[in-house]
Amino acid sequence: MGPFKVADMSGLDIAWKMRQQTADTRHLRRYVGIPDLLCEAGRFGRKTGRGYYRYDDEAMQPASDPEVAQLIERYREEHAIMPKAFSEQEIQQRAELALINEALLLLEEGVCQRPADIDIALVNGYGFPRWRGGPLFIARQMSDRQLESALGKLADVSGKGHQRTHRLAF
Repeated sequence: MGPFKVADMSGLDIAWKMRQQTADTRHLRRYVGIPDLLCEAGRFGRKTGRGYYRYDDEAMQPASDPEVAQLIERYREEHAIMPKAFSEQEIQQRAELALINEALLLLEEGVCQRPADIDIALVNGYGFPRWRGGPLFIARQMSDRQLESALGKLADVSGKGHQRTHRLAF
C-alpha cells in the first residue's frame, strides 16, 4: 500500500491537526501544502469517502479523482513546481538511501547499539526484503566514498530540513 492510501486510511485530519500545531516552525523544513488543501476541502480520507482518492459507498475501493489532480496542478502552478518523472530504480535508490541515513542516525544518536539490530527489525518487522539483508547490510557493501557521495546526493535532493548522518563507520 502506498503512502497516499495509508494517509487516506488513517485519516488526513489527524496529521492536519499535528501540522497546525507546528506551523510556527514550518519555515525550517520543506513543506508541501497539498494535504492541507485536501483537508480544507473536507477530504479527510476513507471516512469521508474522499481524500487523495475517491471511495465508493460499498466496496470502499480507491479510485483516482480528477478534483485532486486539478488541486495538485494548481498548487504546482502557484509554487512554480515543475513535475519530474522518476524511474523505478531512482525511486528505489532514494528510498534505500533514506533508510540507510535514518539507520545511521539511530546509531549516531545512540538509539540503537548495533547495525544488525536495525536490519533485523526492518526485515522482520517492516517487510524490508529479506534477500536484500537490510539497509545497513546494503551500506556495508558500498565503499566509504560511494556511501559519502550517495548520502550527499540524498541531502541535496531532500532540501531544507533534511538531517544527514555524519557517521559512516559502523
